[in-house]
Amino acid sequence: MCGKPAEKEYEIHYYEVDKWKRVLPTSIMDYFSDICTMQSDRRGITLDYMAENNIAWILYKWDININRYPLYGETVKVITIPYSFRKFYAYREFKVVDASGEVVITANSLWFLIDTVRRRPLKVPETMYEAFGIGHEENTALEIRKVDPPKECDLTKDFNVRYSDIDTNQHVNNVKYAAWVIESVPLNIVLEYTLKNINITYEKETLYGEMIKACTKINEVEGRIVCSHKILDSGGNVLTVAETIWEK
Repeated sequence: MCGKPAEKEYEIHYYEVDKWKRVLPTSIMDYFSDICTMQSDRRGITLDYMAENNIAWILYKWDININRYPLYGETVKVITIPYSFRKFYAYREFKVVDASGEVVITANSLWFLIDTVRRRPLKVPETMYEAFGIGHEENTALEIRKVDPPKECDLTKDFNVRYSDIDTNQHVNNVKYAAWVIESVPLNIVLEYTLKNINITYEKETLYGEMIKACTKINEVEGRIVCSHKILDSGGNVLTVAETIWEK
């Protein structure tokens, strides 16, 4: 049995949709981040608690599958379930359910707990097990497919890290990396295909003022477009590795 679930309804606003009035993938990821924070607050693991104890949950991996994009004006229910803890790590799953009860988006994620002063992994304390209702025997991993960085790139795009990209940990918000990855895909693919899966691994953090480069390799596999991505800082260090799958 997994931990205690949490759910929240979200209305799809005009500023959260694309030209087809479909919710943006990054907006969905914002919902996921929001409901995590909401649940943590309600369980007593508030942002203030984390800051006072010099701890932080850092997102390591996303694997998001999109069966259907909710449209402008729809109300969806987002559900998150703390799945398991494994020493320094936490697995958490998500579902987006439409008004008819259909699960339209699913996601698995992997997080790790760090000591923000020493910048080192921290063993998950008993307070986390109690807050999220996870037993010590519940240590099964969620499946998240491994992706490798492209060895060569078909195109690159540069971005400057802005103040608005920074989160409460004073690092770039994880959703911004996804936005850079999607922005690096050629417009004709974005317009002619639909993003069905985004798989991201966050390797290193970056800060305000950094100039980053998004590199993309494009492959056509059985009628689908599979893009391999890596995001580099100005020193050439790999910050993020990702794969996006696009279908007609």
